[in-house]
Amino acid sequence: MEDHEEAIRQVSQAFENLGSSRNQAKVMAQQLVKRAQQLQSQNNSTFLEELGKLLQTVSCGAQGELKPEDKPNFS
Repeated sequence: MEDHEEAIRQVSQAFENLGSSRNQAKVMAQQLVKRAQQLQSQNNSTFLEELGKLLQTVSCGAQGELKPEDKPNFS
């Protein structure tokens, strides 16, 4: 549980760095960590793997871009 609390703290800081208020960042971080836990169980993977995927999605979204694997291939 301590690892998840540390993850919430770090993810919250990342959201603040992207421009979120402290309260908003904490709520979003808690939701993201909770979803990573759900996906970990669902996909039989690690918490960090799932959290990384979610953070990549958030990062791309904050930049107004799709994740590389979600971009259409026009070749």
